Amino acid sequence: MLALAGWSLTACDESHNDYAQPTVFPQEEQITISGFEATPTAAASQNINLGTMAEQGIESIQLFTLTQGTLPAGVTLKNIRLEAWPSDLTEAVSTNVKATEDGYVTKEELANLVYTFYGKKSTERVFTAKLFANAFRGAEAQLITLGDFTLRITPEELENPYYYIYGNVVYATKDNAYKAVMTPDAESDVIFYYTSQYVSSGDIKIWNSKYWLEGNATSDFTKLYGSGEEKPNSYKGITGKLLQGSTYSIFSPTKEYYTFKIDLEALTYEWIKLEDQDPASYTAISITGLNGDWNTDIDMEGVDAVSFMKKQLKAKSHNWYAQITATSDCQVKFRADHDWATNWGFGSSDGEWTVNDEQWAKPCSNGAGNIALAPGKYNVYFCDITGVAHFVPVEE
Repeated sequence: MLALAGWSLTACDESHNDYAQPTVFPQEEQITISGFEATPTAAASQNINLGTMAEQGIESIQLFTLTQGTLPAGVTLKNIRLEAWPSDLTEAVSTNVKATEDGYVTKEELANLVYTFYGKKSTERVFTAKLFANAFRGAEAQLITLGDFTLRITPEELENPYYYIYGNVVYATKDNAYKAVMTPDAESDVIFYYTSQYVSSGDIKIWNSKYWLEGNATSDFTKLYGSGEEKPNSYKGITGKLLQGSTYSIFSPTKEYYTFKIDLEALTYEWIKLEDQDPASYTAISITGLNGDWNTDIDMEGVDAVSFMKKQLKAKSHNWYAQITATSDCQVKFRADHDWATNWGFGSSDGEWTVNDEQWAKPCSNGAGNIALAPGKYNVYFCDITGVAHFVPVEE
């Protein structure tokens, strides 16, 4: 049974809606509607995996059933809708989720709900949801709550673990922007870093290689992450907001050495200034040991830019790139200036790090163990400031 205590439009739960409010008249007597009930479906109480829905060709899912009782004379019920917000974000403002009167919500609506508050990682997100409607009598209306429940939604896996810097930090164009991969956080799959001397006050964006591999990023720049600040063209703060599809670039605070950090769950970025603004530099960084050959150095390409606009690389870089092919199981190391005095590996023994899809980037140290590679083609990245090595498999 649903009781309407008058026609005030103010909801006790501070809900928000995005349609024009009708005129408010003096409060009426209480109106009772019998037999009116909203019941969550079994699907609403389980994890809703949008990737599974996509694989099975399911475009919508029923989240509730609505039993409509007898409305008093002159009363109609309209604007039936869900409002939802993340259960773990206490300051989040609810967002509308379109629903049909028979309780169906599309996969697209649920995906947009997740992306409004989080990035596009395929991680379960928990939302508190309330079902609302408006009871109208003439020009008067009352906002009513029909029910509330919890939604657990896992979005499709739209992005892989490989995120790249695009713009002035490297001489990067649409054709070679794969040369500046970001370092994944050791504890989180939504946090990434890139350390360099940022030039021309930054002016960068971030992209995921899945879009590039599918040919989307070269024609659809709405997939890139950019600035979500209100005045992005002049904003040079230490922290800021990320927005996928932003047409605005992110700018570094100053022309100095920073570690640029992004959080794809919180959709934020941060500039962490290095204490050492004069890090050691090298004429060459090379890979050795490939396919058992420890007498040959494969020189890497320095990718740090003097200026993107000048299309000119620095004489001495700190970030390096090479593509290699392992024809058999082997072990490799990195070394500076073709000399063993400064060489980088991982762990206290050879083969402690075996590169795979899960373990593709690790911080290396001077004189540490050899790195084990399985047969395959790799894009290899190395930062001589952080010592982090990255091995990204090349799809063919």
